[in-house]
Amino acid sequence: MQWFMDLLLGSGAGHNLFVIAFVISLGLCLGRVKICGISFGATFVLLVGIAVSHFGTKYPQNLFADANGIKHFVDPSILHFVKDYGLILFVYAIGLQVGGNFFSSFKKGGVKANIVALSIVLSGVALTLALGYLSGVSYPVMIGVMSGAITNTPGLGAAQSVYASAGFDDVALSNAYATAYPMGVIGTILVFIFLRFFFKVDLEKERKRFAAQESEKKESTTPEVKPRVSSLTVGGAFFGMLLGVVLGSIPIPAPGMAQPLKLGLAGGPLVVAILIGALNHKFHANTLLPPNSLLSMREIGIGLFLASVGLGAGSTFYETIVHGGLKLAALGSIITIVPILIIGLLSFRFLKIDYFTLIGLISGSYTNPPALAYSAELAGNSRPLIGYATVYPLTMFLRIVLAQVTVSLFL
Repeated sequence: MQWFMDLLLGSGAGHNLFVIAFVISLGLCLGRVKICGISFGATFVLLVGIAVSHFGTKYPQNLFADANGIKHFVDPSILHFVKDYGLILFVYAIGLQVGGNFFSSFKKGGVKANIVALSIVLSGVALTLALGYLSGVSYPVMIGVMSGAITNTPGLGAAQSVYASAGFDDVALSNAYATAYPMGVIGTILVFIFLRFFFKVDLEKERKRFAAQESEKKESTTPEVKPRVSSLTVGGAFFGMLLGVVLGSIPIPAPGMAQPLKLGLAGGPLVVAILIGALNHKFHANTLLPPNSLLSMREIGIGLFLASVGLGAGSTFYETIVHGGLKLAALGSIITIVPILIIGLLSFRFLKIDYFTLIGLISGSYTNPPALAYSAELAGNSRPLIGYATVYPLTMFLRIVLAQVTVSLFL
């Protein structure tokens, strides 16, 4: 049985792959279980990852240390790669799915959707600063809390770069982010559930209404792709992701900013995929995967992403909560819930944004892939994906800029 113990507690590639696969498979299975009629889907992968990482680090042999000396159950360099790769797969699949209707969506409420997203972003920043003042937590650390509360890693990176360039240790921001992140996922989904029951949304009726609207249109959200996957279509998908990574890595000069802005490994592939999805039929290019293949890519991507985040955060999650992190977690929960709860109520009631679009829009305003995965599974159609993609580019830009500006102002 030594071979099995090496897989379970060893330090080789087999151990890392074994743990990641275990977390994803168990998390997806548990995510299908309904609690009070509600299932959390792929989000459960995050919780399983945190638990496995926490208990796995109780065995001191063959642990992996990161750059800050923190011990992990899985090699941090592998987790970093898997997280980024999973995110690219996820957002690229979304971009291809919504590309066909992305530009037309601006004629049907896209401007309104971005105004709502802007309101969520600005109210979240204002609330973060107010809570920092009332709680006595430093503003840079509060930006770390906010980044976790809205699951925005690029914003955290932008804040850390400014903080580190001023000669400060940015580990406190990372810990604050990790503390607030789990509730950033769960709290967002809880708001979705509250809105659903508060407004007595009939999911089946909403699905049928959307299906009826789609049948009246002569175009579909995803341009029609004829029965099989070839090496050309797969090669085209990877080439598109390559272009997305290049686009996301291009520095964009920003006057007054310590670091140039970038679309990042999520924004770049998403933009490229949207353009390919929108223009593919005009050039008759064989670059789109069939809908079932896109769904598989999306689910594999979110599974890899959530498993990596959970395994990375779980090693210090308990200790951070016990040693002062509970306060940060509570502040993060407020930042997560209050803006989207208030604006979600107003948007549904007065702006008449339908439920499926609204939860996708909120997911995009928080750049929150797990919440989007839950939304898409709940809806069973592309409406949350369109809402997400419509507001994501502007939101990501604002999150990065505001994180940098805020930390710069309060150093």
